[in-house]
Amino acid sequence: MKLILRIVTVFLVIGLVSAFLTQEGFAEMSEKEVANIIKNIINRAEQGNAEAQNLVGEIYFLGKGVIQDYQEAAKWYRKAAEQGHANAQYNLGFMYKNGQGVKQDYQEAAKWYRKAAKWYRKAAEQGRANAQYNLGFMYKNGQGVKQDYQEAAKWFSKAAEQGDANAQNLLGEMYSYGEGEKQDYQEAAKWYRKAAEQRDANAQYNLGLLYENGQGVIQDRKEAAKWYRMAADEGYTYAQNNLGLLYENGQGVLKDDIMAYALFNLAAAHGSKEARNNRALLKTKMSQNQIAEAQRLSRQLLAKIESTNNDTATDEPDYIIQESNQIKSMGTGFVINTNAHIVTNHHVISGCNRIEIINSKINSSAKVLFSDEINDLAVIKSNSPVNSYAFLRGGRGIRVGEDITTVGYPLGTILGESVKVTTGNISALTGFTNDTTIMQITAPIQLGNSGGPVLDMSGNVVGIVSSKIDELGVEKATGLLLQNINFAIKTQTLQIFLDAHQIEYKMKNADTKLETADIAEAAQEYTIRVTCYE
Repeated sequence: MKLILRIVTVFLVIGLVSAFLTQEGFAEMSEKEVANIIKNIINRAEQGNAEAQNLVGEIYFLGKGVIQDYQEAAKWYRKAAEQGHANAQYNLGFMYKNGQGVKQDYQEAAKWYRKAAKWYRKAAEQGRANAQYNLGFMYKNGQGVKQDYQEAAKWFSKAAEQGDANAQNLLGEMYSYGEGEKQDYQEAAKWYRKAAEQRDANAQYNLGLLYENGQGVIQDRKEAAKWYRMAADEGYTYAQNNLGLLYENGQGVLKDDIMAYALFNLAAAHGSKEARNNRALLKTKMSQNQIAEAQRLSRQLLAKIESTNNDTATDEPDYIIQESNQIKSMGTGFVINTNAHIVTNHHVISGCNRIEIINSKINSSAKVLFSDEINDLAVIKSNSPVNSYAFLRGGRGIRVGEDITTVGYPLGTILGESVKVTTGNISALTGFTNDTTIMQITAPIQLGNSGGPVLDMSGNVVGIVSSKIDELGVEKATGLLLQNINFAIKTQTLQIFLDAHQIEYKMKNADTKLETADIAEAAQEYTIRVTCYE
């Protein structure tokens, strides 16, 4: 979720300053010139101008010409928001949702999103493209309004017709995924192309993907490489990885392992698990001299990206060679609906600056939507579409002794990349001190299983793996060695959490007994590895 940032084209319309600031423009200005412009904007903001107040908020949020300060950003957004400035209302809602500069408060976030939606609608109905895009974005994500893909597509379409690149790309995605519009790859390609020609990296990547797969266009890997290259030059990680694959396989371009390795290197440095795997496989086929040349080429490519995007600059020349993204935690999650919502534990995603998810079908980033520390539950949303999802168990409740299966990704990569399956039974319907939100299971679990589904013999979710007992700690404290005592959150607790946040889910009765292998095969489609980066 991005703030509605307009620092790219900053202007004051009340007669004090008429200036346009772009990323390149900032770089070309002297520190004195930047300081003067910011001083003028702040002066105008202090005089009560809502437009200027929102801009000051954006400046502090981005740290442009000032020390980044979320509290100061929230202060200025609030001043503008209270005057009815729609962008500021949205931005303030964003900060409440994420707890940036203010205490995290979903109700307060919803309040400001609703206010923003009201004003966006007025402006959108007057034909303002940026308001139409913003209103569509809020309908797409259910921010301040009930989620409605058809309404989102309607407003994206209006903004797209006026040339808004963001709206054109998102409209293309809605046609690609059949959200709010009938799935139509030709129409998707049309809108991706319009946005791509405006240098929108997301759209360039999406258009490349259509050409690579022959969806809505005649399959043409040379054309795919062209669009991937454009997005890769903007620093778009997925495009770098896909272009690397084309070079490795000689599809649409001449086979070039050195270029492929360099591109994988770039994408891996920005956290792409798939790129790291591709780089590791390719490395086994290359000589040390070739690898050294590829690393040198990586630095050149990075310098090229930095020259066109000052925000990606780094003082660490070896950044792209080392895997500098520090993993904070790893766990498991499972897809709960077609909206790409994924359930996991709060402790798996707490304190993450970035989240990546992966299984045999998905390799994407994700964002936290809702989190509950007390009940150790969270919902995150994949930035890529999903095809399969889990059902919660309906009908009769669970019983002690009932057979269950757990699915997850324990111990990171130590036990291999594939999903792991264990079996056991429900040993108790309460946790410590008779906690009725928790049940005990005997299925073996390890670090990394947290957040994974506990499934009944019909393949329905009856719990969420939460923790295992500290066997050595208990033995040391009591002299008793307790084994196979693990804990899972009951689905009743999950349902309350999902209902509170209006997250869709489906239920199915446990009326068909399946083989464990069949349960595991189905679960692999919707069970996800979740990696949290500091």
